[in-house]
Amino acid sequence: MAIRLSELIVQAVKCLEKLGYSSETIKVYRYSAFAPLERQIGRYEYVDSNLIQLQEIFFLEQYENGVISRHTFNWRIRGIRMIEEVYDTGDFIWKVFSKKTKEELSEPFKSILASFILSQKCSIKRRDCINSICQRFLCSVVRNGVTDISDILPEQVQKFMTSISKSRSKSMDDVIYALKSFFRYLCENGLYHENFWMLLASPRCRDHHVRECVTPKESSQLLEEINRLTEEGKRDFAVMSLAIVSGLRASDIASLKLEDIDWLRNEIRLIQGKTFEPIILPVPKPVLQSIADYILNGRPQTESRNIFIRHQAPFVEYHDGVSIACIFRKYQKKAGITHNDGDGKTLHGLRRGLGTEMTACGVPVDTVAQVLGHRGIKATKQYISADMRGMQLCVLGFDSLGGDNNEPF
Repeated sequence: MAIRLSELIVQAVKCLEKLGYSSETIKVYRYSAFAPLERQIGRYEYVDSNLIQLQEIFFLEQYENGVISRHTFNWRIRGIRMIEEVYDTGDFIWKVFSKKTKEELSEPFKSILASFILSQKCSIKRRDCINSICQRFLCSVVRNGVTDISDILPEQVQKFMTSISKSRSKSMDDVIYALKSFFRYLCENGLYHENFWMLLASPRCRDHHVRECVTPKESSQLLEEINRLTEEGKRDFAVMSLAIVSGLRASDIASLKLEDIDWLRNEIRLIQGKTFEPIILPVPKPVLQSIADYILNGRPQTESRNIFIRHQAPFVEYHDGVSIACIFRKYQKKAGITHNDGDGKTLHGLRRGLGTEMTACGVPVDTVAQVLGHRGIKATKQYISADMRGMQLCVLGFDSLGGDNNEPF
């Protein structure tokens, strides 16, 4: 089907208007997303799906060669995918576009992987992790010329593990588990003869070190930077206050629903997104009052049951916890709190800070584990930073070393 690009753009703009975008935002879309596409293929009287898709490759080359910035590239890709969807369906549904291009597997690898994933008895999140690792592995062997599953060589497994360790250095145990399970499945179903037990036998030893966190003083600085008189400020204050006092994960705050709050008992009851375990948390009244203030006086009109909503059209719930982390980073910057890799000054650092403060106040570790939603104390230990006050009580004086007049050796 051939159609004029100008007609597709007009239809895309109508979709944006239907979603509630302001005229100023639509102008940005016209200039940043649609105009570059017009400059590229506007000379053609008619366009089709293939021609539109080719523009992704063109703009990707520009980005990789440093001609355009990542920000510019993201806008152009968004414009292309909107036009593609309008071309295919005549409409556009708002979504967060992924910046990653997924490599597709060919048969028979695709069917084998699908059957293997269906056989896994684990949570959806765990299954997705296994699927992602095995997909990357099979794509790597296909790129090396393998056309049949039985032709995979030990060197290719080793090469893949070396390669993936560069991006997953802290989760190689997931990689080993996924490949182990995959080759066990292949052997049990007569699709392969070797499970590479020597390559996959040794689990990676996890690194253990003291983790930093956001301090109570820094938490107060963040809250002080929020303007609670604006609708957006009411939301941000409620979000940050809840994160500080509850230790909830960003994804759970993003998905928190109106019915999850028991206002009479001052509690939040929900199913955790990471563990799928139920949790009941007491919440201080001032924090619940800030949430109520947002719901009554700041929350946009929407059909969504989620408490926290986007304040730019379309007025829908957050896609995931990344948006909650963005709120944290905005006020972190305003408060002048610097952040470097590994210093714990992140949204997750608020969660770790709560665990640290509870421990410093003498709360048992198993109770801290329950508040943080962990199944046991093993996971909790990684979230508890060094309690400096407690450590000082354990320090021995120099007089315990003996010697005359405690002189240094």
